[in-house]
Amino acid sequence: MIYGYPAINVCPMKKDPNVLILTELGDTHAYAVAEALDRKGVRATLWHTADFPTVAEETILFEGGQRRVAVRGPLMELSDLGFDTVWYRRPCYVLNDRCLHPADREFADIECGIFRRSLFNLIAPGAFWVNDPDAATRAGRKPVQQSVAMDVGLATPATLFTNDPREIREFISRHGGRIVYKTFRAVSWRDEKTYWAPYTACLTEDSLVSEPLLRAVPGIYQELVPKDHELRITVIGHHVFGAKVLSQQTESGRLDWRRSYHELQIEPCDIPESLADRCREVLARLGLVFGCFDFVVTPEGDFVFLEVNESGQFLFVESYSGLPLLDAFAELLAQGRPDFVWPANRPRVPYTEVQDAVQRALAWRTKTHVQPPDRSVWEGAGAAGADLSRNRRRVARA
Repeated sequence: MIYGYPAINVCPMKKDPNVLILTELGDTHAYAVAEALDRKGVRATLWHTADFPTVAEETILFEGGQRRVAVRGPLMELSDLGFDTVWYRRPCYVLNDRCLHPADREFADIECGIFRRSLFNLIAPGAFWVNDPDAATRAGRKPVQQSVAMDVGLATPATLFTNDPREIREFISRHGGRIVYKTFRAVSWRDEKTYWAPYTACLTEDSLVSEPLLRAVPGIYQELVPKDHELRITVIGHHVFGAKVLSQQTESGRLDWRRSYHELQIEPCDIPESLADRCREVLARLGLVFGCFDFVVTPEGDFVFLEVNESGQFLFVESYSGLPLLDAFAELLAQGRPDFVWPANRPRVPYTEVQDAVQRALAWRTKTHVQPPDRSVWEGAGAAGADLSRNRRRVARA
C-alpha cells in the first residue's frame, strides 16, 4: 500500500469551513497549505504568532458572566475565534528586548509563556486540532514516543536516555563499541561567523567528552542499526503515505539523510498494512491526527522505528517523490476529521502549482511581521556555557 485507507462511511465537509493556522513568518508549509485551501474555496487565517507581544495584543476577558478572547496584530484582528479547524503548526512569541531591562527578561518570558498557553487552551472551543497542543507537547518527548511504539508492537532500537557516564560506557560496550548519539531537540549552535547543525553522530568510548560534561546534559544514545534504506511514513488523519529514502546511495547521508538533500533520492513505496495500522495506533495513543515517522529498513527487510515528529515537514517528500501530501493535508484541515473523504478522481492541488504564490507571500509578509525567534544556542553567553556548547557541538558534528 502506498497510501490510502479502507472505504468508510463519513460525513460530508462542513459548509464554509473556517481554518486557523498558528504559524510564524517564513513558514513555507503554512503558506503552501493556506494557498491550497484557498484554491479549494476554504477560508484560512494565518496567525503570525511571533508578532506577540511586540506588535500584537492578545486579550482574555471574563466579565459579566461572559468570556472574550481577542487578538489584534498586523493584517489581522480576531474577536470571534469560532474556527472549525486549528493547525498548531509553529506557535511562538518573541520578546521585545528593546524595551525590557535584561534583569526583567526572564520574568517577561515566563509570563508570556503562561499567558500564551492559556490563550491557546481557550480559543476555538470544539474545533478540530492538528495537533492538540497538550498532546503535541507530550508526543514530542522521545522516551514517551518510543515507549508507545514498543507497546503497539513496532521494533525499536536499544536506546539509552541518560546523563550517567558509567551507563553510557557500558551501553557502548554492549553494542560493539560503536553507537550513535542524538539530541532531544534539534538545537543548533552559532557564533559570529559559523552555524552548526546537530546531526546524528557516531560515538565510541574514545570519542566521548569528559565525564562532567556527559553528566551535565542528558543525551540519547542508541545502537547503530544496519540499513538497506530508510522509510518516511507520513500519516495524515487515517491516510498513510510511504516514501523510500535511498540514504545508503548517498555519500554524506548514510548515517543521517538530512545531511544529503543535494544528492538524496526519495520515491513512493508500498508499506505493509500491518505497519500502517501500527503507525495509526501510535498516533491514536499519543492523541495526534498527524505525524511523520522515520524508520530504518534493515538488509533483512525489518522495519525499525526511530521517531515520530508531531509537526513534521512533508513538502520536501512531495517534491522528491510526487506523493500528494499537500493536497491530503489541506483536505484534513478543510474537512476537520481524520477520516476525511479523499477520492482518487478529485482534482488535487500539488505543491508545484502553489510555489510561486508562496514565494510572493513570503516576500510581502516580511515587511509586516516580526521575525521568528533565533532558536540556536549563542556561544558567547559565558565561559562555562560556551565550553559545554562547544563540546556538545563537537559530538553533534562527529
